[in-house]
Amino acid sequence: MNLGNSGGWLANFKFSLLKAGLLDRSDTPGGNPGGSPGGMDRRLLLVELFVALSLCVTYYFLVEYFAVGSPNNYTNGWVFTSCSLPGFHLDKIGDVWKGRLSGLLLSGWLFDFLVRDNRFGVGQYENLFGLYQSIWLFLLFLVVIFGLRHSLFINLGIFAGLMYGFTPASGLYFYPWDLPGTLFFTLAVLFFARRQMFLMALATCAGCFFKETVLVCALLVLFAGHWKWWKRVLMFVGIVAVYVLGKKLLLSQLHLQVAAFSMNNATSLVDLFRRMLLIGNVETFLTPTLNHVIFVNAGTLLAILVLGWRRRFLPYMAVIVIYLGGQLTYGGINEFRIFMQILPLSLMLMSERWQESFRLGTAEAASAWALRETFPVLVPLTIVLIGLSTGIAGGRYYSICENLRAIGGAPSELGKRNIELKGHVSNLLVEYQALRNEYVKDELELAKVSIDAQRPVDAINHYERVLEQDTNSVIALSSLAWLRATAADPQLRKSDEAVRLAERACQLTQNQDAALIGILAAAYAEAGRFSDAVVLAGKAHELAVAQGQKDVAARTEQLLKLYQSGQPYHQTANPSP
Repeated sequence: MNLGNSGGWLANFKFSLLKAGLLDRSDTPGGNPGGSPGGMDRRLLLVELFVALSLCVTYYFLVEYFAVGSPNNYTNGWVFTSCSLPGFHLDKIGDVWKGRLSGLLLSGWLFDFLVRDNRFGVGQYENLFGLYQSIWLFLLFLVVIFGLRHSLFINLGIFAGLMYGFTPASGLYFYPWDLPGTLFFTLAVLFFARRQMFLMALATCAGCFFKETVLVCALLVLFAGHWKWWKRVLMFVGIVAVYVLGKKLLLSQLHLQVAAFSMNNATSLVDLFRRMLLIGNVETFLTPTLNHVIFVNAGTLLAILVLGWRRRFLPYMAVIVIYLGGQLTYGGINEFRIFMQILPLSLMLMSERWQESFRLGTAEAASAWALRETFPVLVPLTIVLIGLSTGIAGGRYYSICENLRAIGGAPSELGKRNIELKGHVSNLLVEYQALRNEYVKDELELAKVSIDAQRPVDAINHYERVLEQDTNSVIALSSLAWLRATAADPQLRKSDEAVRLAERACQLTQNQDAALIGILAAAYAEAGRFSDAVVLAGKAHELAVAQGQKDVAARTEQLLKLYQSGQPYHQTANPSP
């Protein structure tokens, strides 16, 4: 059914509404051919809706406990409130999170309903947090109920898979983009199954502004066999362009300079490929533990990777494999919530595989999905969801921009007001910042210990974690730049990253720190820019002499001679600058 055939889908939609409680008769044993449209169908629908509601109530009470965060980790609350107008701090979260604007704007808008005279109650906040998460879960359940015949099994499986996110190893993170991203991911897959390509593209575009990983659904366009290749490629490129250009435009208006693809907080194409993270994920996967990633998504992910290889499932298996490859490269695979988006898809495939065993030899065995005739309900539901979420998020975005204009366009100035908490914490945002500062301090100390122990890989990991929390940490920027430029192990050296980090450190210190200028010179030398390295090393030497820094002056003088001979500096033993 094509979106353009408005008469066709409207007729089907009316027909679906006339059927008992929006459920087609083929869902009942024997199909109930020719029977009255009431009876069992309506009761089954009510049972499915009641089960969905019950599961969401349960999820509400489970998740509200983690509204502020978990012991010694208050990230959940810090992220949820990042687009609050009185406590705006979007500029202080990781670059990869900044682009997930739709969820952040929605949660910030909701949070500000609680703020009265710069005060709010912790109990009200926890209720709001739980309500936000459970409503999105209920909407996901509704999509499955209206779209698929075997919805009860799938929804129970989704709930079971979500429970793995409550295990301690997962980090106990619950972010405002995860469930919405899962919802739009599922909608994109279902619309593709019905060959409604424009609705699929619309769901994908809306979803990728909740979380960029929804963009992987654009790959489904390339499997649209009813379209010519030029049309498939054009739509694929168009979907990607909507995300890339939209993200750059929206964040630039907030005066936030973030790379279009900032996975793992990457700032360039070179940064997108971090071999050490991939190696760490592989090591985690090969380490046997009770709380292992093979159990993620209630075990259905592993099951479908074994059982899902059917020709008719090829587009969906391709999406799953590419998605998993991205998580291995850019995510921590022990943070189990990152697999949530492909949880419904895995269960849909599992349901189809199990139903196959009862349909072998029949025409029904060749069907793509066990779709309901109530599927047309998803069209207005999707339009309403996108309209509401985009409209509310757009309103909040406009309000933030207006406030930024009023204060001269400095994001850090917008969130200087403190929101007092009526409850067991005196000042939530101040408490968050104090905890974040303590975390950064600990990571810097661990990095120093690693350097003293000549473990540069560990030091790099610690500095990267600091920059995830504080992108303007001069110590982390300069120290990581030094390691990336001069590490004894050539595999650890990355000249482009070293230059970027050192330039940022010098910019933050207004080019008045001789040691930092010397680090930038070392980065330029590693990048082969020896003329620039010579100029900066000379400047660092003069500045160090003028400021009475004899050690820095002596060191830069030695390095200057090295750069003049066309050689970069590489460490041999002690990796400290």
